Amino acid sequence: MSLSLDKRQRAMLREMGVRIWLPEAHLTEPPAEPLPALDSVAAVPDLARGKSHFDDKNLDRKPLPAKGAPPLRVPPASAGANVRSSNSPDAWCLGQAQPLYADTAHAAGARWLVLAEAPVAALNADPLHGDAGKLLGNMLRAAHLHQAGTVLFAPLARMTAAGAATDLFAALSELIASARPDLVLVMGRLAAQALLRSAEPFGKLRGQVHRLHGANTIVTYDAPYLLRNPGDKARAWEDLCLAMSLVPGGLARPT
Repeated sequence: MSLSLDKRQRAMLREMGVRIWLPEAHLTEPPAEPLPALDSVAAVPDLARGKSHFDDKNLDRKPLPAKGAPPLRVPPASAGANVRSSNSPDAWCLGQAQPLYADTAHAAGARWLVLAEAPVAALNADPLHGDAGKLLGNMLRAAHLHQAGTVLFAPLARMTAAGAATDLFAALSELIASARPDLVLVMGRLAAQALLRSAEPFGKLRGQVHRLHGANTIVTYDAPYLLRNPGDKARAWEDLCLAMSLVPGGLARPT
């Protein structure tokens, strides 16, 4: 007794590795047509339409590693990830604030806070001393700060790795709360980037109104830089004009 198998059934058995005995009469039959490959597009119509075997609920599942494959190792975090940048706010120190132009101040004038980048040795020095100090004074007078209500000046120094940096933002917050400035003028590229916590190029920080602890803030070049690059004095004047435009009347405090 023999099984009655058609060509397709015999082909399926051969694919499964099952040997079949056929009578001699069947040996003269032409070979059966091969089955389509299991990985062909026609055999899996969903793949032809770009569909996945997984539904939306499983899309975020991680694939299991193949048998015998080494386990997936996550590389450790970079050792430098928590290292403070040389221009981090924690690496800066705010010097003692001191009033400028107290003899010519106007009682109803605007309040200014000037924060200028300075070397550590200049934290306790006269800000208007030397060539850089003379240029700083000329800049502030050109902006009529000598006729303002109050002008407080405080140096900002970038500390070395061995230096004892103060809590810059706590000290600055306290200073702004007590001085209540109408405008904060930050002078110096590195100081501006540290105070604003920004890595933007200085050219993009200029010409914008920023906020420091609620106070309008403008950034510009520091005097030592302008001594080395006098071609940028015109840009510094543009920054000062922008700062003056933020104070009502240029000088007078709002009533």
